[in-house]
Amino acid sequence: MDMFNVTVVAVLLPLAVYPIHLYLPGNYTVYPHLPPFCAPNQPFQASGEAVITCVNPTNKTVEVRGYVAVQSQTPPPPPPLPPQSLPVAAIAAVAGAAAATQIGLNRREWALAALAPIIGRYKRATADDPLKRQIVEAVQRMGAATLSQIAKAVGRSWGAVQWHVYVLEREGKLKSVKVGPFTYYYVDRRAAADVILSSVDPSTLSLEDREKLDLMASS
Repeated sequence: MDMFNVTVVAVLLPLAVYPIHLYLPGNYTVYPHLPPFCAPNQPFQASGEAVITCVNPTNKTVEVRGYVAVQSQTPPPPPPLPPQSLPVAAIAAVAGAAAATQIGLNRREWALAALAPIIGRYKRATADDPLKRQIVEAVQRMGAATLSQIAKAVGRSWGAVQWHVYVLEREGKLKSVKVGPFTYYYVDRRAAADVILSSVDPSTLSLEDREKLDLMASS
């Protein structure tokens, strides 16, 4: 299996949302090494498109600098044509450039106007909607689930549910625990521990993971 890195360097303006798209068809494991305001920022498995979203909720410009290590399990074919989601990133880039220009001219009110499409998209993503409720209900029903399992349960793509899961976790409606290479999302700690312990070989768990699950099961 081949391992290669993707360098990430970007300027994230105030109140901006910046999606990092990875187009690597096939089964692969992603190891993000990015600032803490990017999510997911821990190893995860994916197939096809993956999206890492960086959010800057502050009123200051921040720099996103790091890399994403990708371990491919199958030889990747030639890069596909850009999907329809790319125009959104292009709009964000244009709005960000306009905002940077206005900040330089000390016209903050114009900068906020230029960022309005990005802020609106962020608010729409965080609003309560049917997909978010479906995700919570699916996780409750399964006890614990990875992102891929959640996407399959609600009948959506991995990229479609990734952002909603990130928002739900920030809102406290979902919690997560990392066991081995996988991150599981759950609502009830005890139910999650039972599901995870029944799905893995206990002898393969590290001492830290075992103690973590025992603590969840006893809470």
